[in-house]
Amino acid sequence: MKILCAHCGKKTEKPTGHVRRSRKDGLLLYCGRTCSGLGRRKGKTKAQKVAEKRLYDMAYRAKNLERIKSKKRAYFQRTYDPKKAAVQRKKRMHLHVAYCRQPRYKAWKRGYDQKCRAMKYGPFAEAYLLAVNLNREIKSRTTNYEIRLENQTLNKKQARTRQGSEAYSRDRNSGS
Repeated sequence: MKILCAHCGKKTEKPTGHVRRSRKDGLLLYCGRTCSGLGRRKGKTKAQKVAEKRLYDMAYRAKNLERIKSKKRAYFQRTYDPKKAAVQRKKRMHLHVAYCRQPRYKAWKRGYDQKCRAMKYGPFAEAYLLAVNLNREIKSRTTNYEIRLENQTLNKKQARTRQGSEAYSRDRNSGS
């Protein structure tokens, strides 16, 4: 039976059974495999194909996660060389140091370390964090002079000298 290709429009000969089955199922008829492949992709932009592939890959990974992870784990075990890894880490060390010096990282790390220290207190972790924050706020509002006065460490040497001379004079007065 003679047909017109749905992609290139060329006349071609196809078996009658093939033509009837395709028409019954509502399928398009093509002259060969090349036109068939090109005809099915017709109308899709590169962005559409990329989006479809991304969605397919996400579904595939979700469905086969354990198998993929076990293969990656086995590959890593086969190919890992500690000496090469150490050399690679050494090459990138200056980048890590620069990253750790960023103010944003320092702020994040401060909060992270606080939470880790608070975990020691279990259910009282929030109370610990509140106490630490309260203490920090109090210290930020007081001067060094006030702190030393409160802790009785202001002019410690003078205070000890005074106490010593008072004790000495008491001993002399009581002895007479």
